[in-house]
Amino acid sequence: MEFARRHGEVVQLLVTTIEQVNALPERSRDRSLRYIPALWAAIMQPKANWVDNGRPASGIIGEDTLDHLEACADIISGNLVGSAAAPRGADLQEMSDQSHEWLTLLQDMDEQEIPGPVKDALISQIEHLIWLIENAELFGGARVSAEANRVIGSLAQASATMENANPETVSRWKKSWIAFIAICVAFNAGAPVVQESITSGTEIVKEITGVVNDVGRPE
Repeated sequence: MEFARRHGEVVQLLVTTIEQVNALPERSRDRSLRYIPALWAAIMQPKANWVDNGRPASGIIGEDTLDHLEACADIISGNLVGSAAAPRGADLQEMSDQSHEWLTLLQDMDEQEIPGPVKDALISQIEHLIWLIENAELFGGARVSAEANRVIGSLAQASATMENANPETVSRWKKSWIAFIAICVAFNAGAPVVQESITSGTEIVKEITGVVNDVGRPE
């Protein structure tokens, strides 16, 4: 099970890498895309067996392809630094703490406040984010940042289902949401969670809330 989970993350890393390469300037993009089939073959092993003990790890992928992958990572970092693709931050403790607080908040909510399937899906997503944070040295900060962004989007959608939540829960939700966005903004920028990050998070929340409130309104 653990191998399947980790392998799935590596496949996701390939998908993310393709997206990042496509965001590069044309010359770097075209040169890097030529190596994608070799990376896919190394990850998927379509002509070999993962449990074959007679195959050394050195036979999975050539050193020249690995060198190019590392060079590609340097180009991505140089062009996309400060974004979710190449976050500057290294300390994930605050994001981990906030993620655990979200788990507690969601687990304390009942069916009347948030639909069960929505709640269960959010808990699963946040638990996955925590797992990625715990394995950041293996999968990298960019995967953590991307998953955190996905969680933010899911929380935004879930906000529209909380019509029957009590005011205290709504207030706690909003404060946690702003704090979580601020932490993600700060992590991407490689900065401490300062007032500027919180302000940015507040503005993003206002924009998202405005969109959510507009959904379903007659034109």
